Amino acid sequence: MKALIIYGTRYGTATGIAEEISKVLKEENVDVDLENAREKKELDVTSYDLVVVGSGIKMGKWTKATMNFLKKNKDALSKRKVALFVTCGAANEEKTIAEGQEKYLDNIAKENLINEPIATGLFGSVYDPNAKQGLIFKLVNRSIKKELEKQGKDPNKKHDYRNWDEIRAWTRNLTTK
Repeated sequence: MKALIIYGTRYGTATGIAEEISKVLKEENVDVDLENAREKKELDVTSYDLVVVGSGIKMGKWTKATMNFLKKNKDALSKRKVALFVTCGAANEEKTIAEGQEKYLDNIAKENLINEPIATGLFGSVYDPNAKQGLIFKLVNRSIKKELEKQGKDPNKKHDYRNWDEIRAWTRNLTTK
């Protein structure tokens, strides 16, 4: 099996997940190509059996490069196994998981794929109060800090919500579909 993992990231969280997916697939004897969508404008997907497309979510949106990839390759992807993943704050709390699944995975699949994906992965994000962010993040950051304080967590520290065991299990499952 040959797989392409193409991802979009703004702050590196999706990069870490894509790299882990690549590592696990290689352990499963899959030939893997790992590409950052921003750096790879032209990609021929016809030689791949499996295409994994992922993105970080910022302000409710996938990265522009991954969305362009999905739109540009819609027909070719209909002839391959496709899996989608996102890393976002909606996965950090039980009460927002269903909404995140629908908004960032189910709706994106309906709008941009001809066939249903073989799998979707909604993975946690990384909260880093010291990361360089724009004005909107600074405004949203106030509510995030309040929520962390309610949970008894230090809002001035970095919090990684990615569940690596879940990501690895999800990835291994891709080889059985």
